[in-house]
Amino acid sequence: MATSSLQEATAFLESYSNAVAAVAGATSPAVVRVEAARPRERRHWGPGRARVGHGSGVLIDADKGHVLTNFHVTRNSDKVKVTFGDGKEVEGDVLGADAVSDLALVKVPATGLKAAALGDSDALKVGQTVIALGNPDGDRVVATAGIVSAIGIELRGPSGHVMSGLIQTDALFNPGMSGGALVNARGEVIGINTASMMEAQGINLAIGISTAKKIAEQLIAGGVKRPRLGIAGERARIYEGLIKHHQLEVTHGITVHGVEENSGAAAGGIQKGDIVIGLDDSAVQGVDDLHRALAGYKVGDEVTVTVIRDLELLKLKVKLSSEE
Repeated sequence: MATSSLQEATAFLESYSNAVAAVAGATSPAVVRVEAARPRERRHWGPGRARVGHGSGVLIDADKGHVLTNFHVTRNSDKVKVTFGDGKEVEGDVLGADAVSDLALVKVPATGLKAAALGDSDALKVGQTVIALGNPDGDRVVATAGIVSAIGIELRGPSGHVMSGLIQTDALFNPGMSGGALVNARGEVIGINTASMMEAQGINLAIGISTAKKIAEQLIAGGVKRPRLGIAGERARIYEGLIKHHQLEVTHGITVHGVEENSGAAAGGIQKGDIVIGLDDSAVQGVDDLHRALAGYKVGDEVTVTVIRDLELLKLKVKLSSEE
């Protein structure tokens, strides 16, 4: 009986091991190393001669030679060196980069390439098996396996904005795996590795591929355009008397320190000294709340901004302007 149980366990583990190896092997040709030099130094790739950032990337379109990676890998560079798992090196152009989402899109010569299959990160469930792939050194693709630990996680990204909707996994992201692929059991890329929390064990975060594809499309079209009000401000506590007087459900808001000229906020009547506490049906108790709320809109949309001005509660119509 004990022998039979051991054989069954061994067969299961071998099957799992073979499946992980097969998935990793099928996706590995599309996982590359990305090495980015600063613009004025990009021609000098030799060690000690250039300050470079490096990480991994994922080929998502073989015909166009499009490679997704992280913004923090390509930061301040317009040219990168891309190394495939077979050791082939090519120069790539950074088509666009977005600090808010920590994503960048690189174009390499489209000859004899094999792109990764892309999945649907919106369909992910906690507990699903995933494999993290990266190409940290350029001479091999490395893999770690785990599960989806959580979805919808937030992290403050390189721009200072909060990145929302991230995938958490216990598949370890080793140094140099940033920008690599998080793959499901079908061999489909469902995330782009972005961060490993060094202060915590087993917390590694990836950008959902559904989000990454949308950002890539915007980068191809000329850049990511996000809506904004056009204000500068900081989180501040609301006086208890105002909370009781207006029967507010919030205790904090954004005190406006400045309003940009020709912005939606200026046209809509927002003034310095106002306290912003709402955007349509969303409560706003700080800058992060405002960014989360704005993520559901596009440039040109009209929203109702709730503000406290002196003792008054005002609802102002504002047409959202562009970040650019």
